Amino acid sequence: MIVAIVAAVGGLSYASITAPAPVKEPIKIALLYCPTISALKVQGEAAKLAIEEINRAGGIAGHTIEYREWDTQKKVDVAVAAYREALAWGARFVILEGVSEEMIALMEEGAKLYPRYPHVLMYAGTASTVTIKIMEEYDKYKFAFRIFDTDYAGITYRWTAWLWEAKHTLGVNKVALLFEEAAWNFVNREGINRTVTIKAGDVTKTVTIAVKPLREIAKDLGLTVVYEANIPVGTKEFIPFLELAKAAGAECILVASSWYTDTTTLVKQWAASGARDAYLILNAGPNMWTTFWNLTGSAALGVISGLGVFDVPDYPPLTPYTRSHIKSMVDRGLPVDQGTHYYYSVIYHIKRAIEHVVEHGGSPFDIDAIIKALEEQPCDRHTLLPPELAVLGNLDENFHSYRPLVPPMFQFQRNGEVVCISNPDNPFYTVPDHIAKSCFHPELVKSPAELRAGS
Repeated sequence: MIVAIVAAVGGLSYASITAPAPVKEPIKIALLYCPTISALKVQGEAAKLAIEEINRAGGIAGHTIEYREWDTQKKVDVAVAAYREALAWGARFVILEGVSEEMIALMEEGAKLYPRYPHVLMYAGTASTVTIKIMEEYDKYKFAFRIFDTDYAGITYRWTAWLWEAKHTLGVNKVALLFEEAAWNFVNREGINRTVTIKAGDVTKTVTIAVKPLREIAKDLGLTVVYEANIPVGTKEFIPFLELAKAAGAECILVASSWYTDTTTLVKQWAASGARDAYLILNAGPNMWTTFWNLTGSAALGVISGLGVFDVPDYPPLTPYTRSHIKSMVDRGLPVDQGTHYYYSVIYHIKRAIEHVVEHGGSPFDIDAIIKALEEQPCDRHTLLPPELAVLGNLDENFHSYRPLVPPMFQFQRNGEVVCISNPDNPFYTVPDHIAKSCFHPELVKSPAELRAGS
């Protein structure tokens, strides 16, 4: 309160004026991605949705979140320039949606800038190089986190689960493996066997990372890999690969696709090729949307989306927040995929870490303390991961990464209906048993030929 003394005729007059409450410094978050790619744009929208929700509820420890967006144009040099600009703006958290080459470049730049601009850098790619760099040089890269799982963890669980489904649910024996020719697929193709020493503060721990290539995992599961090939990033010519897979006798074709793979064109060409009777399992791409049916002009009939289809209203409730996130996105006319869940949820993980620091008497801008909180506090409001998987600080092969999720797979059937065909007996799923038993329906799977025949 401010007391003002005003001279007046006949004496002094007193008036009180209430000073406005000091405005708390905002918590600044920078979003770096390429908005011309629809999937990356919608992941940015998911992060903004979480920011809006938190601000409406009073912010983080009384501080509002302020955000800005930068277009990386899918170029490493542009991403680095945007990163520098974001830190100069005052970003305490930088969230990148990009490829591993961008993340590694930002980590190198961030290590130089961290003393001047303490901050946290996060991204959702899978390349193991990122995690290994953090493990081996923690003091240099402690600010960097992967808000997804590593490539070797994904192989151990997701890809192994899909190969198990091919054998036991689809009933095939011969498979083809097609890999997008990118860094994130290196472990899929070549495997990894490496011993890494984590030195985090006073703690030192040796971790062995050992995963076989997919072709060997397939063999261990009783499958024969009859064809394997690398697909150039950005290609639109898939027929040669599909026809060679067919000629080799493949009954199922697994494609290690990403958002940079033109899966729409791939599916159209598959449906018109000699390989159309082989099951087609896709990894990432617009196949995670129900609108994929329309995008392909119904050519997606029979296609299996390994990561699932995420915008169905009855999607299995993997956490208490799964369906509410889907509804919020759909109500805004936004598509939902695995990435939107992670980019939405990471904002809540940031919130939890800051609140933990404040609850223990710290500052919401003490980045070193927030890094420790991110390592120690699970995300308790993740829309796909239960808290025991939404952990970033375990001193193991998942250090500074979330533990892997194996979501249910879906098949596109007649009239664009999507059906969850996962098998609850699959030992590689991370879905709670009661959800798997109530939501998984392997008996509904149909071959592409059956679906085309109308059965």
